[in-house]
Amino acid sequence: MLLDMRTGRSLELRVGTLAVGDGRVIEDARIGIANGLFAEISSENLTGKYKEFMDLRDRYAMPGLIDAHVHIRYGPERDVVEPSDEYQAIRGAENARKALMAGVTTLADAGAPRNISFAVRNAINAGVTIGPRLYACGDIIGMTGGFSRQPGARLEVTGPDEARRTARELLMYHGADFLKVRATGAISSPHTGPRHPQLTVEEMRPVVEEAHKCGKKVHAHCYGEAGISNALEAGVDAIVHGQSLTGEHIAEMKERGVILLPTLKTYCDHFEHEGGVNERIVTTGIWDETEPNFRRALEEEVPIAMGTDAGMPSNLFGENPRDLEYMVAWGMTPSQAITAGTLNAATSIRMGHSLGTVEPGKHADLLILGGDPTEDISRIRLTLEEVYINGVRVRPPD
Repeated sequence: MLLDMRTGRSLELRVGTLAVGDGRVIEDARIGIANGLFAEISSENLTGKYKEFMDLRDRYAMPGLIDAHVHIRYGPERDVVEPSDEYQAIRGAENARKALMAGVTTLADAGAPRNISFAVRNAINAGVTIGPRLYACGDIIGMTGGFSRQPGARLEVTGPDEARRTARELLMYHGADFLKVRATGAISSPHTGPRHPQLTVEEMRPVVEEAHKCGKKVHAHCYGEAGISNALEAGVDAIVHGQSLTGEHIAEMKERGVILLPTLKTYCDHFEHEGGVNERIVTTGIWDETEPNFRRALEEEVPIAMGTDAGMPSNLFGENPRDLEYMVAWGMTPSQAITAGTLNAATSIRMGHSLGTVEPGKHADLLILGGDPTEDISRIRLTLEEVYINGVRVRPPD
C-alpha cells in the first residue's frame, strides 16, 4: 500500500467532537478528505462532494500523533553485540509499524549510524512497507570520542570545518530531514558525564548554518547548563532533554520559539518496567531534575513537543502516547498535551505547514477514538479505534 497523496479516499466524516490540534475543539464536526489531504472542516454541511460518508457522531477525532524523537533501530532490550545494519533497519521498520498502530502517524528518528534510518524512511516512502511518515537526521554529529567506545563507530568531528562538511554530507548525500548535534554527554556516554559539554559553539554553528540554508532544523541533545547555553548560542531550533534550563535559557527559547522536547517517557518508563532503571539517571541527579524542570518550562510557556525517545531501554514502541500522559501528570492540561503531540511536534521538524492540525490543505492524518482525549489524555491510548494516514485507513486496514 503506497501511503501517499494519490491513495487517499474521497471521504466525508462526521464526528461528535474534533480536537483540531491547536487548542480548538469543534463539536459535531464534518471533515472532508480528498487526494490524501483535508479538504474542508466545518460544523456545518460541507460544500464538496465526496464518494463515501461515515457517520461517527458518537466518536472523537484528533490529528495523528507526531513523535519527534525516537530511535527506531533498537529492540526492547539492549543488544549484547550490535546486529548488522540490515537487521537494525528491518527491526526499525517493525518499530515504526508498531508506532503507527498506536496512533503515531509521523516519527522523527533522532539518531542512527550510517544508512539505517534513511533506508527505513525510503522504504516507507516507496511503499515497500507500511509505516508512519518518517523523518530522519541520520547519525548524531558529536565530538571525537564523546560517545563512541571505538574510533569510527559513530559520526564524530573535530573543529568547525569537519562539522560543516559532515552536515553537508548528511543533507546533500542522504537528504537528511533535520540534523542533530551532541551539545553534552549522554547517560550512556563512556568517557564523560551527561552534563559535560561536548561540541563547542564554533562546531555547532556551521551545522546550524548548513541546515538553515536548506530550510531544515537542528535539534541539540543537552543535559547540562553549559551545553544548553552553547547550543542556544549556536542557534539550534530544539533542545532535547534539557534538564538544566535556566531563566536565561527559557527567555531565549520563548523569544526565538525554540522548542523543548523533554522526552519524559524515557525517564518515567525506567520506573514503570521492572529491571529497567539505569542507575546513572539517579546518580547523576537527572531524574530529580526532570519533573521540576518540566513544570518550570511549562509555567513559563516554553513551547513543548512530544518526543518519547522510544528505543531506549524499557521505552517501547507502541506505547508512544504514554509520553502525553506523563506531561498531563506533571501539569499540562489534556488540550495542551494534544498540541504538544501534534502541532508543536510538527513545528519541531519544520512541518507545521502540512502536519499537526486538522485543517484544509494538510495531510489527512487522523485518529478516531471512543473517548474524549480533551477530558482524559489516556483515552488516546485506551480507546483508539481507527488510524488514517494521508486519508488511508491503516487501523483497521481498508
